[in-house]
Amino acid sequence: MKLPVQTFKLQGPQLIDPGWFNTVRGGRHNATVTPAGTVLVEGVELSLCSTGSGRPDGVVPVPGTAVEVWLEDHFVCATKEELRRASEAAQARLDEQARAERDARNRCRDEADAFNKGLRLPIAWTVGIKDVLSGLADGSWGDGRNRASVNHVLLRQPLSVGRLRRNANDFLCSSNDRLNGKRWAGQPEAAAFDGDGKRYQPKVTCKRCVELALRLSKDHVPEASQGGMTELQVVRVVHLDEAEREADDSPSP
Repeated sequence: MKLPVQTFKLQGPQLIDPGWFNTVRGGRHNATVTPAGTVLVEGVELSLCSTGSGRPDGVVPVPGTAVEVWLEDHFVCATKEELRRASEAAQARLDEQARAERDARNRCRDEADAFNKGLRLPIAWTVGIKDVLSGLADGSWGDGRNRASVNHVLLRQPLSVGRLRRNANDFLCSSNDRLNGKRWAGQPEAAAFDGDGKRYQPKVTCKRCVELALRLSKDHVPEASQGGMTELQVVRVVHLDEAEREADDSPSP
């Protein structure tokens, strides 16, 4: 990381030994300002110029000042004290950025948790995505998503609400095989990570899933179905008359 420090230009001898130059051209080198206003680097004296980046003319480090020397377009130096302060300031900025990102991720987690808790479906469910091959290709996010992907309600149990029928592992917005995701990655569950790196369920963002989930949340009672498979039948479905007709045929990304 290049630090935003003020530097002094150094003037070398007219003839420079190529071997010495190859030795010192890379990295930084410790030196101390001499009473003569020079710095000694690997046996060669470099003279401090009275002008430098951001410096008033005529201002140079006093003798005995510890400096570091490196090559840019020409040799330059900066005092170790200034480099230390610049490094600490840069680290403080990075720490603040990390804190801001961590807080933002945790806010997203809290918002997702609060929103998803409002979708009180009568059966077990999780959050899933309809993955796409472009989301698994080189240069992609690698999780099956693309920019158009949304988070769906993924059902863990069968659901029967009037004419609305869903099997376990269907998306709430559609049971149509053509619209139910190809599951290229083999696992349709969606996941996000908070500021502490802990996994959580992201917010449901599919508009059709949210619409159906909110309607289903209003009125339901559990009922055990025949054959040993648990299925919850919603007995009051006055809010689902339109959704029953549209849900199976409505595409969702």
